[in-house]
This record gives sequence, structure tokens and C-alpha cells, in this order.
Amino acid sequence: MSSTENGEVYVNDYATIPVPMDKRRSSFLLAMVLVGSIICLSSMYVGASFVGALTLTQVVIACLIGNAILSVLGGLLSYIGTKTGVGVAMLMRQSFGVVGNYILAILTAVVELGWFGYQCGFFGQTIHVMFPNAGVITDPVVAGVWGGFLMMTTAFIGYKGLEMLSNIASPLILLMCIVGCGIAAVNVGGMDAFNQITLETNGTMSLAVGIVSVIGAYAMGAVLQPDLTRYGKKGSHSVIGAVFGFMIANTFVIVAGYFMCTSVGTSDVATGLLGILGTWSLLILILAQWTTNDNNLYYSSLAAVVAMPKWKKKYVVIVFGIIATFAGAMGIVNYFTSWLGLLGTAIPPVAGILIVDYFFVKKKDYHFGAGVKHYFCSTPALISWIAGCTVGFTVTWGIAAINSMVVAAVVHIVLSACLKNDSGKMYFGGLFEESERGELKKVE
Repeated sequence: MSSTENGEVYVNDYATIPVPMDKRRSSFLLAMVLVGSIICLSSMYVGASFVGALTLTQVVIACLIGNAILSVLGGLLSYIGTKTGVGVAMLMRQSFGVVGNYILAILTAVVELGWFGYQCGFFGQTIHVMFPNAGVITDPVVAGVWGGFLMMTTAFIGYKGLEMLSNIASPLILLMCIVGCGIAAVNVGGMDAFNQITLETNGTMSLAVGIVSVIGAYAMGAVLQPDLTRYGKKGSHSVIGAVFGFMIANTFVIVAGYFMCTSVGTSDVATGLLGILGTWSLLILILAQWTTNDNNLYYSSLAAVVAMPKWKKKYVVIVFGIIATFAGAMGIVNYFTSWLGLLGTAIPPVAGILIVDYFFVKKKDYHFGAGVKHYFCSTPALISWIAGCTVGFTVTWGIAAINSMVVAAVVHIVLSACLKNDSGKMYFGGLFEESERGELKKVE
């Protein structure tokens, strides 16, 4: 993975330049990476949250509707990532301007790093709950540390590392979910007996709330799909991979979490997995968390390098990973989750801006590379982003991420149409030019 500048091999996982076509991946390999990023322990927890509150039919409907919405969002962004060969932060140079490039890069780096640390701590706690008498190895802090270091390895390798892990883990997780559901069905005496199980663990829940839960659990991940699909060969392959990941894999994992937990009579995932799969549940726990949390660190380090192109991504992964792992394992990150959620609310609106800007305003005319010029800031994008953030922060109805995306998209397309014949009002702050390494230099 390299390009050259003055004879020096430049290796940075193509953070600031388009991925060359000869380095792109096949549709199958890309689909496995997308599935690996989507399949996570959190999906099982979403399924477990439905236990005693929704019927199996309602859970399936909630998953299909929620994941259909995620498929549209993730599919559109995946397509853009493949067609341009760059990730979300770089895409902001075209839709938002240079300032948007830095805003999103810094926000993504901070938010995703925070969630990486949080998931390390969560992993350690879950390991301890499942195996409390296994010695120091399952101590919450110790497990959080070794789990974090494990997840760092594939992020350090880069996209190839994500790919290698996903090729093994994704099919294995799905297979274990199938086996787990089969064992659960046998244990309760078949589907008729399963449907007779009545639990009141979580009270009542409407189907609409179930749909919101499915979407909210992975809205941020859908926004960051271009960071992975920039390695795709064809836009259609990326769309198919995203749709398969959400509609098939994510739906199945959520339903599997619900099915296994219901059969055991609990809404606790650790108890449900142990009751069905025994010690084999450790494997699905590690793989499900690993294939997703390494993406959090990957997204964070990639965004940091976009903000600071001279940084070496592998060193960023090491430094970021060590800090976040210990902060998460020791519970320090837990005090900042509300803050991370607040910052994260500012990221989804850029997805709405990006989608309408690429397809309707610029009509797919996005370019990156040496000599390409970018405006400092797009006025419509800035106003749209502020409008989207305002809605995301203040409106409590529905899903904050989706609400902010829709508002930002509508405002952006309206303002762009109004200002399209006046470049003086459409943009401000001068022009910046890209170098071969993707660095920016002001030219006007």
C-alpha cells in the first residue's frame, strides 16, 4: 500500500489519498469487512433488551425496518466511499471545505477513541461476569487490558488486519449464532414452546421504540462506512456489502441475542450465552467485540492522520490504543460517555450534507489528489451543519442522528440551490491545494 513522493515510499493506509484501483478488494472480501464491523456484542444486547417486551415476530419486524433504514444510509455512503476512494473526513473537503475536513477528523478521532476505550472496559467487565472464578485473567481491569491490546493488533496492521480478522470471525460468529439458536430451540421444546414463553423482564415496549433501538445502536457506524468501502472496486459491490451487513448479519445477530436470552429466561447477554453455549460463549464474545472495536480505533487513527497528514498512522494506533485501553479498563472513560455522546451528535449531520452534496449539488463530481483545489468553507454546508446539530441536540422525538441528518440535508440542498450562481456567497476563506501526500497548502 504505497505511493511515492521524491522517491520515498509513503505508507499510511491511504488515509489522505485515494486508494489506487490495484489495491482495491473483491466484493466478497469487502463484504466480510463490512459484516465484521457491523456484527458486535452491542447487537446482542439490543436483542436482549427486547426480551419480555416484544414478541419474536415484532423483533424481526423491528430489525427489518431499522436495518432497512441503516442500509439506505450506509449503502449511499458506502457507494460514495468506493467511487472516490477516500474516507468520510477527506470527503468533507469537497462537500464542506477544508474547515469541515478538520472539524470532522478531530471529532471522529476523539469520539471513536473514547468508544474504543469504553468498549475495552465493557469487554473486561463482561468477561468477569461470565467467568468470575477463572483467576486474574478474568479480573475486569486485566481482561479489559488484554482485550484492548488484542483489538489493537488488527487496527495497527490497518485495513489488511481488519480484513484478515473479518474473513475468519464473521462466518464463525454467524455460525455460532445459528448453532446457539438451534440449541435454544431444542432446549425449550421447539418453536411452539418458545412462543409460549412469557417474561416480564423489561416491561412493555412498542414496535416503534424497537425500531428506534435498532437504528440508534449503529447509526454512527453507518456514517463511517466510507472509511472501509474506499477499498471497494465497484460502488455496487459496496452497496450490496452494506445491505447484506445490515439486513442479514445485523438482523440475525440481534434476533439470535433475543432468542437465546429468551430461552434461558433472562435479559442478560452473558447469562444467556453461557446458558446456551457454555464456555464456547467466550469465543463469540471475543470475536464479536474484536471485529467491531478494532474498527473504532481504526476510524480514530485514520481521522487523526487526515487532520495531521505528517503523522504516521501505525504510531497513532499504538499511542491512541494504549491510552484508551488503560483508560477504559480502569473505568476512567465511563465518566466521559455523556460527553462522547454529545460530541458524537455533531457527526451524523455531515452525512446528510455529504449525500445530497455528492448526488445532487456536485452531481458526483468529486476529485482528490495532487493539484486538486478545495475551498476553505462552503456557506450552505456550514449553516446546514449548525442547523442539523441544533436539531440533534434539542429535539427529543425519534432518533437524534437521523433527525439531524435529514435537517442538514434539506437545508444544504435548499441553500446550495439559492446560492449556486454566486460563488462569492457560496464559499469563503480562499482556496487550498492538495499535495501528493494529501497535505493542504493555501494558494489564494
